[in-house]
Amino acid sequence: MDSVVVRKVWKENLVKEFELLKVALRSHRMVSIDTEFPGVVYRPPNVDGHDLGKLPPNWNYQVIRDNVNSTNIIQLGLALCDDKGCLPDFGTKSQYVWEFNFKDFDVYNDLQNPESIELLERQGIDFDKNLKEGIDSADFAALMLKSGLLGNHSAFTWVTFHGAYDIAHLMKILIRRPLPYDLTGFMIMVQSIFGKRLFDLKHMMKFCDGLYGGLEKVANALGVQRLAGKSHQAGSDTLLTLQTFKKFLDVYFKEQNNGGLGVRHNGHLLTRMQCVLHGLELNNGFHQSNNAGLKIINPFSHGFHRLNLNSAGLKMITPRQLNSAGLKMINPFSHGFHVINLNLCRQTSAICN
Repeated sequence: MDSVVVRKVWKENLVKEFELLKVALRSHRMVSIDTEFPGVVYRPPNVDGHDLGKLPPNWNYQVIRDNVNSTNIIQLGLALCDDKGCLPDFGTKSQYVWEFNFKDFDVYNDLQNPESIELLERQGIDFDKNLKEGIDSADFAALMLKSGLLGNHSAFTWVTFHGAYDIAHLMKILIRRPLPYDLTGFMIMVQSIFGKRLFDLKHMMKFCDGLYGGLEKVANALGVQRLAGKSHQAGSDTLLTLQTFKKFLDVYFKEQNNGGLGVRHNGHLLTRMQCVLHGLELNNGFHQSNNAGLKIINPFSHGFHRLNLNSAGLKMITPRQLNSAGLKMINPFSHGFHVINLNLCRQTSAICN
């Protein structure tokens, strides 16, 4: 493969880069995404961070929804490939992916997980530059909605790795309001925005022997190397997601032809795994409802419930504000700082099931 260049997108070159992106979309129909965000700031009491994904899907969605509604996106990566697995090159000797840098997150004032912020800083994210030169997510959303990428009948295949937070953050900036109240409403909106051909590699690999762990570990197991950038940078991670997904399909999902492994992937098996996000599996209830002819809700219309995150009566104080005041750092996961209403989760679980 030719060298891969991560195209850094800021407010000054946003429109120009979307024009290039639309050219690439004419022939590149597989799209992977990755986001960087300020981490998980809310979780249920007595649940370790590593165990969040083990919660029942309806409860897990409550956690994701509250976190995404309360935090702002930092970066979004997009990588495209055509049916031969090639990235856009625009007639040059390099191939390209995109990394969009947003100004929405204010590291000095916004809610954040300190460990996540420190990790992103070590990996090279400049929060001051994002504030000064970053993209307003409303401008990004306006261009994204006109790009042709989105819609229930989208011709594109979307790829994520453990993508519930990525999809949720992108959805939030597209619809410009809090996320849907329950998991069923969220998954209906996912299909309405991204179409049916959405795959989460983290979910798919559960059905394949020998694959486990995070993106880097799975990529290494499949012999896929990172071609550009660093981990926890959205452009680099979205490229690694795309490359790993393609190798995953070749290893586990190729159809058998008379002459051995063919070039076509097993569409029947893949259909069973589409539009399912890891940790938010609905046991096919969503697909059964959709196949019954239920109306797809327009995600850009009014009427979705808003979650009042101030209902607990807590004033949100950021770690950097505490540090600047010389106060002791408060652990946001300590008792008394939780906003997940477990009774509400149980009610939602009963309704959805």
